[in-house]
Amino acid sequence: MSETQDVQIVVPENVKEALSIVDSSLGSFMQRELVSATEVTDVLLDIRSELIRIEQPSADLTLDIADVESEMEVSAQA
Repeated sequence: MSETQDVQIVVPENVKEALSIVDSSLGSFMQRELVSATEVTDVLLDIRSELIRIEQPSADLTLDIADVESEMEVSAQA
C-alpha cells in the first residue's frame, strides 16, 4: 500500500468570509420555525457580495489525507 500524501488547498479569503456568513446564518435559522423570504434574500446577497469581491491574498491550508479519510469513515458509520 502506498503512503498517502498531504494535499495543499488554497482557500481565497472571500470564500472563507462567505462560509462564515453561511455558518452564522444557519446557526440562527435552525433555532426558528419560520424564516422570512427577506431574511433569506439578505443572506444570499451577503454571500454573493463576498464571492464577487476582488480576491485578496489567500491563506494556505494543508490537509492530512489520513484525517479526512478517518472522518469519512465515522460519517459513514453514523
